[in-house]
Amino acid sequence: MKYPFIVRLTLADYVTLAGMVVALCALYTALLGHVWLSISLLYLAMLADALDGKLARFLKSERPFGRYLDGFCDVLIYLIAPALLFYCSGFRGGWSLFSALMIICGCLRLARFNESGNITHNAVLAYRGMPVFWSVFILSAWKLGQLSLSPVLSAVLLSLALVVFSVAMITDRPFYKFSSLAVIIALCLGGITLFGLLHLGVING
Repeated sequence: MKYPFIVRLTLADYVTLAGMVVALCALYTALLGHVWLSISLLYLAMLADALDGKLARFLKSERPFGRYLDGFCDVLIYLIAPALLFYCSGFRGGWSLFSALMIICGCLRLARFNESGNITHNAVLAYRGMPVFWSVFILSAWKLGQLSLSPVLSAVLLSLALVVFSVAMITDRPFYKFSSLAVIIALCLGGITLFGLLHLGVING
């Protein structure tokens, strides 16, 4: 019997799609006003995004389709979701132009990555252009800063950060690539836990 679908998904593809589902849940919780929970879910989506490629390499199932699928998911996780969270947290009106700049430059960076992949720098793998996942770290720092900074000051600082981030994403220079799986997992679990506790009120936010 002929296979009825246009593509056969690998285990790594399912992990990628799981990250997309989690990111969609993050968008939904953001629209409900649960910003801390939404950020926690973005770290969970980031964990799935970090594991899919390593799983594909481990299973020797790497293919161009997986890279393209991962790129589409990255747009949602690292560009659309943070932009929505910025908006839901008061970064709107004219300030939204900086979010738009981030999305445009992020799409350019991801398209270039889908074409050429990572690069080698000093005999180790590196990113060409700043990777898009730094948007989640920028979002995290900004939301935590909002707890003590005035709205205007926090908006100005975020605007500057987004301009620097946007330019860095499309700059042709190597950026450090996390190679330790333990470090990646620790960062993601730390974000999941911290913002989950803020959502639950265990940590006052």
